[in-house]
Amino acid sequence: MTSKDREIVGNYEVSDQGIMTRREVLMMGAMAAGGLLSAAPAMAAAPGVAAAAATGQAASAIYVAKDFSNLTKGMDGFSASQIEQHLKLYKGYIGKSNEIYDKLKEVDLATANATYSPLRELLMEESFAMNGAIYHEFYFGNLGGKGGEPTGDLKNALEDRWGSTGKFMDYLKAAGKSMRGWVVIGYNTRGSHLSAFGLDSHNMWAPANVVPILVLDVYEHAYMVDYGIERPKYLDAFVKNLDWDVVAKRFDATKHHPSGAASTT
Repeated sequence: MTSKDREIVGNYEVSDQGIMTRREVLMMGAMAAGGLLSAAPAMAAAPGVAAAAATGQAASAIYVAKDFSNLTKGMDGFSASQIEQHLKLYKGYIGKSNEIYDKLKEVDLATANATYSPLRELLMEESFAMNGAIYHEFYFGNLGGKGGEPTGDLKNALEDRWGSTGKFMDYLKAAGKSMRGWVVIGYNTRGSHLSAFGLDSHNMWAPANVVPILVLDVYEHAYMVDYGIERPKYLDAFVKNLDWDVVAKRFDATKHHPSGAASTT
């Protein structure tokens, strides 16, 4: 089976030959991390991404992938291969977001149905593809730093919510062990405080009225190449490479958002 014949859908890898379970995918990843699959093919990007790569990304694309190639150079605890494979997956979400956006322009509204219809499927999967792109941009954007401790208003806000920055870091790692997809630390505009949310999938339990300031990807693809199934080691590497300056800028930007009850009017 070649990479062009398969696609990851939810917890399964679907190919022309059949369905590979999540467990089988993880086993392959673990063997690859141990050097047993030295010639394993890279995951193929979505067709739209392949075309965009050949042309420098189509000017007509509503979503354009950001350049995070700097992360492949010199991050302690992350190999260039790990980041490169992760970026391919991110670009796949960009491609699918563009594809769905275009298809929604011409979808048949007359067949709309809550059990199944092309409109329903496109609307559902649009949120999966788009959130997959955006959360990855938050994630890659807050990597590439030197770790350490936050300062200023961000530090004060973390201490107000979790008691100390040390307790927050313990909480972040514990949350990272608990979720299957994402941990999102954000400013809750409705409650006017920082909150933490866990997502098992891009479009499941995404909080409303929360502005992300720190995003952690805990899907296996984020660490399998380097750590196999050793997620705690990956979490240590993530913290060590956090860019607190980026997180602080995001937090400062939340001051321009309406807060409290006014945030929903």
